[in-house]
Amino acid sequence: MKLSKRMQGFTKRVPFSEQESQKKGKLGSQEKRKTRKNETVKNINFSKASKACRTLTAIKKPYKVTVTIRDYTVFRMGNDPVSYAFRWNKARWRNGTRMIRSFTNPVESREYHLIHSENPFDSLKEFYLYARNLMGVDIDCILIDMNKFEGPLWEIIDWLRSTSREFPTLRIYGKNQRQGDLQYILDNVKFKDNLEVDTIEKLPLRIPALFEKLEIIHAPWMTLVYVMRLKSSNLAFLDTNLTNEEINVFYKSWIEMESHLNLESFEINLWNPQSFIAICLRDIPYEMGPIRPTPFPAYTPVNGSFEVTRDDGLTASICIYGFGEQFVAVMITQLAHPEKNWL
Repeated sequence: MKLSKRMQGFTKRVPFSEQESQKKGKLGSQEKRKTRKNETVKNINFSKASKACRTLTAIKKPYKVTVTIRDYTVFRMGNDPVSYAFRWNKARWRNGTRMIRSFTNPVESREYHLIHSENPFDSLKEFYLYARNLMGVDIDCILIDMNKFEGPLWEIIDWLRSTSREFPTLRIYGKNQRQGDLQYILDNVKFKDNLEVDTIEKLPLRIPALFEKLEIIHAPWMTLVYVMRLKSSNLAFLDTNLTNEEINVFYKSWIEMESHLNLESFEINLWNPQSFIAICLRDIPYEMGPIRPTPFPAYTPVNGSFEVTRDDGLTASICIYGFGEQFVAVMITQLAHPEKNWL
């Protein structure tokens, strides 16, 4: 499954035999308990599911389910830090093999079972039906990779709509998707919490006004007016053309309680980081604070944080991070961490 560049920590593919030997030395007692718990996913025999088994799974903690659709399909299921996935593709030579992917930030291990299928999408649909009937699971996250996309788009959207009226998280990646296809997905797949989108055309998207998190990668069409109309509590935009003066307007609007009262985080790329203090923080009182934890593995902190206070006393930290050849400003408000003395 693809990860956005800024979320990629160190990943490592480990052959299954090597991974088993590494577990003995690295997993503590807590990780071992979690691993044993998730063994139920790996050992499911869907052809012999019984009523007793379905009853047992109903009282356990629900598994998180992620579905990936591209030139192959993936059904991934589990609870952090261990998950199991079934991946269908047209490559016969990999049929029946297993692959381990290890992530270090956050710590996670995924075991993929590779299965040959002449129609990966149909295989995904059939498997999900079995899983839902057996364990009562619903899809938590949909990931569509438009770079390696196959099959009629309407068929995929119709199936998604038949499984649920809405999904918690929708992620759309790609560097060659057409605006019409992207907008078709947004218009027809309902999501309630998180939306992450790659865009390539300089055209605005019609996006629902209110949900928890909105992340848009490569958004040269983004304007300050567009941002000010959004109601999500977590906003993240990269590759925009917003100026430092416009970022200053956004910060002041929050401080003066004119907009985004429910804001938890705001991330924006900086074209001119050298003038951040002089322009982005112009006429904004602040104090220097400590370096805050990086929100993503690929981010490198630059100096400390800028601590600002809203008119009602709510505080926020603004931090600058390096990201490849770019710089981003990340604002985290106390609403994201309401515990006392966080800021």
